[in-house]
Amino acid sequence: MEAVFHNNNLESHERPYEQHPEHPRQTPPSDISLLPLPTALDVLRYRYHHGVNLGGIFVLERWLFPRMFQPGTEGTSELDAVIASLNASDVFPTKQKWEAHWNSALLFEDISDLAYRLHVTTVRLPIGYFTVGCQFTINTPFYSEGLHVVYSEAWQAVARLCTRLYMAGIGVILDLHAVPGGANRDSHSGTSSGRADLWTNPDNLQLLADCITSIASTVATDQIPGIVGIQVCNEAIYGAPGAFDFYRHLTNAVSAIDPSIPLYISDAWNLGDALDFAASINTINQPLLPPVVVDTHKYYCFTAADRAQTPVDIIHRVENELHELLSRGNSVVDKGAYGCVVGEWSGALDPETWAWSSAADRNELQRQFVLAQSKTWHERASGSFFWSTNMDGDVGHAWNFLHMNGVKAIAVPKYLTLDFADVRARRSHALEHKAFLKRKDVDGHTEYWHQTAPWQEFEHWRFEEGWELGFQDAVVFWEMRLKHGIRGTKQGADKIGLLDLWILKRLRQLGAGDFVWEWEHGFRQGVNSAQRALGMVQ
Repeated sequence: MEAVFHNNNLESHERPYEQHPEHPRQTPPSDISLLPLPTALDVLRYRYHHGVNLGGIFVLERWLFPRMFQPGTEGTSELDAVIASLNASDVFPTKQKWEAHWNSALLFEDISDLAYRLHVTTVRLPIGYFTVGCQFTINTPFYSEGLHVVYSEAWQAVARLCTRLYMAGIGVILDLHAVPGGANRDSHSGTSSGRADLWTNPDNLQLLADCITSIASTVATDQIPGIVGIQVCNEAIYGAPGAFDFYRHLTNAVSAIDPSIPLYISDAWNLGDALDFAASINTINQPLLPPVVVDTHKYYCFTAADRAQTPVDIIHRVENELHELLSRGNSVVDKGAYGCVVGEWSGALDPETWAWSSAADRNELQRQFVLAQSKTWHERASGSFFWSTNMDGDVGHAWNFLHMNGVKAIAVPKYLTLDFADVRARRSHALEHKAFLKRKDVDGHTEYWHQTAPWQEFEHWRFEEGWELGFQDAVVFWEMRLKHGIRGTKQGADKIGLLDLWILKRLRQLGAGDFVWEWEHGFRQGVNSAQRALGMVQ
């Protein structure tokens, strides 16, 4: 039985669509060369994101950067730290201290290490609304007492950091970690108010919308290079009232500026509902809306259920995570497009969990725990971002990306580590076998439907056309670094990670048709055959 592949999972064909008499058979398009090739920016945005968070740089958290907090400071948030500094040393010394922190938290050698030793493709950069511009702090807690002066150069610091990352081949998700009123009740939202007032305050929602459209305008005009996407907020409270309506409003607002900019949304601790909402936006019937990617966070150290399990129990639990994705996807035409990243994860377990095991086993169990997560995220998600790196607090190994790589706990996709000679040789191998693979897949598709529905008229040329484009795009993603399309890269290749969303982009370029499902099946099969020939999947 013929099958199509998506993220290495096998799914059989669904029933064929019958052609309606009012829609006559269409003439095959002439040539896929009429469609644009994937660009370097496409690859940055749609590849698999092997990533890490840059926590605590533009939105302070005391446990990550305790040196930024005056002795005796009450509270653990950005606002607590900056007010304490102002009280101790006035505006301009505080401004200098904050700017020195922004500019030194990630140095050139750190970026080089991320890119070339740790093979990071993308970082998630938490920022606050107060980072984007002083105009967004008026009538907020970050305006009074000279606070807005402290942040007057923050956006320029963001631009410089993003540019340095881009020059090393690393893309950036700008994550609105701290939003007006708070998307959640935690101090990493910028204040210690303990409130999540974003969702019920129209002024807060409008201010955040203005902030995001301002960022989108900056990204659209290439003032900051290498932006992979904009994340609307971080860790929205469970059941955040009106969140989906607000997200929908933002897709329309960003679409008016540049519909190619991906928007990342928090799943609000309900991945299934968030995926279904995103799929309602990511359809071929809404061609002008930006792609929507769902951000989910996976931690195993905060709940009573976590504490009641042994490390081995949790490792087995990890292996079954992201099951919501297994029942979705694989048909953009039918269901819309699904894209999901694990925006935060770590190696942390609660002390009560560790109490179930011996101290002698702890290091190896922690390594296995992190490795299980890293493999599961790569197999099922479109990217993952460890929390965190380059902090100066004594946070322990469980939260340290550098340490976890050092003990080989994080599984780096093999294709990211290849030297360019190997990338070139594998490309040549795939192209040499392309004709054979195409004939095999096209014949298999045709024969399957001939046996399954011999009475049905099909448009198998669509499968063949989709296969050709899918194979081509997979190879272009693979070789973009080799051809110096992505700046600063010295090794490795890339894989289409947000496959559903990339297919959606291509379908919107092509236009719909009665048998466009055959094109999609062909595209998926072409991608899969190319990736197998390139040695990316077994």
